[in-house]
Amino acid sequence: MARVRVVVDKTAEFAASRHRRPRFRWNRRAGDRRGTAVVEAAVILPILLTMMFGVWEVGRMIEVSQILDNAAREGARLAAGGYVNGTAVTTAQVQTAVQNYMTAAGLPSAAISGAQITLTCLASTPWTDPYEAQPLDPFTVTVTIPSGAAFNSLRWNLLNQVTSVTQLSQTVYWQSANNSQVVVSTTLPY
Repeated sequence: MARVRVVVDKTAEFAASRHRRPRFRWNRRAGDRRGTAVVEAAVILPILLTMMFGVWEVGRMIEVSQILDNAAREGARLAAGGYVNGTAVTTAQVQTAVQNYMTAAGLPSAAISGAQITLTCLASTPWTDPYEAQPLDPFTVTVTIPSGAAFNSLRWNLLNQVTSVTQLSQTVYWQSANNSQVVVSTTLPY
């Protein structure tokens, strides 16, 4: 019996296999996913917008809180001196200095006019105006923007339920820097 040798050309089979599609490939066209992006945006957009408005609102409240703190410090600095250019400093002047700072910082006029500014003496010897204070007498200056029209004028957006804050208040503790009141007798002891 004669042996027959069969030669198979594998190069043609290999070249054809490279161009075949994979077995598990999805057989969809790109146009079948047209509505997917719209559905994903409809689900994510409300959550994203709520978070964005919340960050803006909290950021605004932090900014206003810092402005109130600086305004109270400005009033406390004025009160601590007791006298400015030889003129006695009163509680009304401290309140005006705080309001002027808030105006310069750009707060709305409704917030400024509605702000409650109090100067409280913490010393053992009470006084009502800062010029009456003794050296190192402790006192506080408190600036409060109460709920209502004054507070609502500070809000940036219409989402009233993003934060539960209804008023802002800042208090600074200070000490009087009035000069010591020394009485010198003009008569000699002998």
